[in-house]
Amino acid sequence: MFLQAKGSVTRALLIYTGALFLLVSLQNCGESTIDPPPPTPVDSTELLRMAVGNSQQCGTCHPNHFDEWEVSMHAYALADPVFQTLNNIGQQRSNNELDQFCVGCHAPVASLLGETPPGFALEDLSVKGANAIGCDVCHKMTDNPGRGLGVRALTLDRVREGNISDPVDNEFHDSKFGVRMSFSDICAPCHDIKSPNGPFNLEETNLEWDLSAYAGMGIECQDCHMPAYQGQAAVGGPTRTVHRHKFIGVDYPLIDFPGKEETIAEVAALLENSINMRITAPTDVSAGSEFQVSVELQNAFTGHNVPSGSTFERQMWIELVATDAATDEVVFSTGLLDDNGDLRDEHSEFVQNGLIDEDSTLVIYRGYAFDETGNEIPFFWEANSVDLQTIPAFESRTSTFTIAAPASGTTINLSVRTRFRSFPPYLLRSIGQADLISELLVFDMETFEQDIIITTGQD
Repeated sequence: MFLQAKGSVTRALLIYTGALFLLVSLQNCGESTIDPPPPTPVDSTELLRMAVGNSQQCGTCHPNHFDEWEVSMHAYALADPVFQTLNNIGQQRSNNELDQFCVGCHAPVASLLGETPPGFALEDLSVKGANAIGCDVCHKMTDNPGRGLGVRALTLDRVREGNISDPVDNEFHDSKFGVRMSFSDICAPCHDIKSPNGPFNLEETNLEWDLSAYAGMGIECQDCHMPAYQGQAAVGGPTRTVHRHKFIGVDYPLIDFPGKEETIAEVAALLENSINMRITAPTDVSAGSEFQVSVELQNAFTGHNVPSGSTFERQMWIELVATDAATDEVVFSTGLLDDNGDLRDEHSEFVQNGLIDEDSTLVIYRGYAFDETGNEIPFFWEANSVDLQTIPAFESRTSTFTIAAPASGTTINLSVRTRFRSFPPYLLRSIGQADLISELLVFDMETFEQDIIITTGQD
C-alpha cells in the first residue's frame, strides 16, 4: 500500500509539473519576438521572360500582322549593321557608360532581360531578345515615365493590349482594349530621344507632331505609318478595321533582309508624297545678264518636320543644274555629288584636299551635333547642343539662286530636284562600313524642268 501511495504521489507531482511547464511555455510563446521568415524572392527577369512571347509565336494566330512586321524596320532594328557599329563605338568612347541608351529602343526585350550589356553579341541573344522591336514591345508596354526615355517596362501578366474594342477570346493570351494604342503618344518613348548630356532632344519626331496642327486635327502617327484596311486581326476572327504593321518611314535595309525591295518601293512612294516644291524662274532673260531662280519647299503632307528622326544622319537637299542646250555646258550647279558620292561640302574628301571647290550655294536640311566649343561632331549622343535644320509641318523654306546668263543667245535647260538619302557615304566610311555605300539610294522627292530662252538685242 505504501509503495502504491508513493507511486500515486509521484505520478501526481509529474502531472502537476508538466502542466505548469506547459502553461509557462504557452505564456512564453505568446510573447515571442522571433521574426517571420522572409518572403520567397521573385526573379522579375524570369517573370518577364515567361510573360513575353516571340513574334514568330504571334504569327500563328496573326499571320498577316506577322508578315508585315517581319519586313518592317522594327524587325530590322537590331540586325542593322549601322546601329550595331554605332552602338559599339558609343560604348568604347564612353567606357561603357552609354550602356542601354541605344538598345533600350532598338531591342527593348533583350535590354530588359539583361541580354545586351556593352559588347553583347547577337548570337548570344535569346529567341525573344533577338526579336528587336517585337510584337510585345508595343502590346505589353506599361505606362512609361516620359517621352524620349525608351521602353522601361513591360507587363508581367498574359494580357496583350490593342485598339480593338471587342477582341475575340483565345487560349494563348487575354486581350485588353487600350485607347492609347490609337494615339501618337504611344510612339513617344522611342521617337523622342533625350540627350544624355543635357536638357535637349536628339530626336523629336513625336514632339514635332505634338506641336503641329496635325495633333489638333486628330491625325495620328498611325494614320500614315499604320494605314487601316478591312481584314482579320486573327485567324478565324471577324472582318473589321485593322492596321498594317510595316511602319513605313524613310529607312530601308542596307543588307539582305525580308521584303527589302518592297520596302524600298514604299519608301520611295512615301517620299514622293511628302513635300511640295514650287519653282519661280523667268521664261526668258537677256544674254549676259543675271537672273534668279527661287525654290520653295513646303512641308504640306507630313505630320512632323522634314527630315525627321535621326536627322544627323539624314540628308535632304536641293539639286539645281542650268545647262546651255547648245553646248551642253553647265553654267550653274548646286547639290551635285563628288566622285565618292558625297555632297561637295566640308565633309567631301575632294573638297578637303583642294581637288574641287566647295559648293557655296548648297541648301541642305539635316541635324547638326556640336561639342562644348561649338564644333560639329560625328556622334550625336556626345552632343552638348544640336541644331535641327528641318522644315516643320505646314511651313516652307525658300532658297534663291543667282545665275549668270551666257553672253550669246541660246536656251538654258533648268533642272531642279529635291533629293533625300538616309545616310551620307562619308559617315559609313568613317565607321568602317564602306561596303554598305553601294546600297545607299538617293530618292527624288520632287522634280522640275523648264527651258529659259536667252535673248540678244537682235532677237
